[in-house]
Amino acid sequence: MNVTTDVQSTTEETKEKRYKTLFGSALGYAAEGLDMLLLSFVLVYILKEFHLSPVEGGNLTLATTIGMLIGSYLFGFIADLFGRIRTMAFTILLFSLATALIYLATDYWQLLILRFLVGMGVGGEFGIGMAIVTETWSKEMRAKATSVVALGWQFGVLVASLLPAFIVPHFGWRAVFLFGLIPALLAVYVRKSLSEPKIWEQKQRYKKELLQKEAEGHLTTAEAEQLKQMKKFPLRKLFANKKVTITTIGLIIMSFIQNFGYYGIFTWMPTILANKYNYTLAKASGWMFISTIGMLIGIATFGILADKIGRRKTFTIYYVGGTIYCLIYFFLFTNSTSLLWGSALLGFFANGMMGGFGAVLAENYPAEARSTAENFIFGTGRGLAGFGPVIIGLLAAGGNLMGALSLIFIIYPIGLVTMLLCVPETKDKVLE
Repeated sequence: MNVTTDVQSTTEETKEKRYKTLFGSALGYAAEGLDMLLLSFVLVYILKEFHLSPVEGGNLTLATTIGMLIGSYLFGFIADLFGRIRTMAFTILLFSLATALIYLATDYWQLLILRFLVGMGVGGEFGIGMAIVTETWSKEMRAKATSVVALGWQFGVLVASLLPAFIVPHFGWRAVFLFGLIPALLAVYVRKSLSEPKIWEQKQRYKKELLQKEAEGHLTTAEAEQLKQMKKFPLRKLFANKKVTITTIGLIIMSFIQNFGYYGIFTWMPTILANKYNYTLAKASGWMFISTIGMLIGIATFGILADKIGRRKTFTIYYVGGTIYCLIYFFLFTNSTSLLWGSALLGFFANGMMGGFGAVLAENYPAEARSTAENFIFGTGRGLAGFGPVIIGLLAAGGNLMGALSLIFIIYPIGLVTMLLCVPETKDKVLE
């Protein structure tokens, strides 16, 4: 019996389940964006109340990043070994409650611990939600479905940017974090309304059958080899042989470049606009809003193109487009108006590739390691990219921050070459 063929032939999911899964995963990623970014918009009040230095404020972000890295590894493994749904529900509950508890924080160390826990939950949820969606949607719609999930983050960020303006003047900064409880309701929905993808359930059922045969001494040679592979710790599947290892390393580099560009640009551009072009807070918010609209369009477009013309061709368009447009934006746009309206296309290329990572990561690894692959690869790339703003800051030590930021265009050709050399085309691939 060939487990891959057997599972592939019986994993058609109902339309209702597909849309429930998509809805739950997209909301989960939106909740991530909300809970992650709330800190950024009220940090100035926290620094003042707790008498913290900028370095200590930065440590709150660092604690979150470390938590994300650990959470992405830990919960990816758990989801593959024990189930996606219950693990995803737990991660949402974790970052929701940790966010809400900041309302009660009385000292700096409590803030650090709570932000670490927020990071763990956020880091764990991403890959699990993506794995669930890719395992329930058809190969013809897979990239479009994962791009919808990726759009969730942007909507969460938009909500996080609006809440403080309405809440802080009337109820103070602490009340903002109580909105972190809202995703806890989503955790209940996920646990009660969603079920495991059939492909994962059937793999687990077949593994139990093989274990029973092993106990009875009835395993064939082929079945013994299958069981040996299925018993391996999920992370080992990412480095199963030379070809798979090259793909894994290539995808980590691509993930790093995607996040480096995103965090590098959108951490420093508001500072450039304020210092060099005298942007007011309102105008800087307008820049962020326009660039976010560009991101939304870029992510949605990536999913549509990836399902139509293939993953590699779509990544190529975005890498080449990102390289050319960064050169234009940072070197040729010299007035505040062009920088403002040009930010839409900057957002399109800088974060549009998020529309494809969920599908590409899922298609290169089997069900028993899919959540691990999604979280380990993207989490590692995102964790390393957290140093992007620091590196750009160091390069700008001489005073030319705009020049340092423009160097981002160099990383996109690196991503293109890496993708072409390391990552195969997986359009229309039936998941294992």
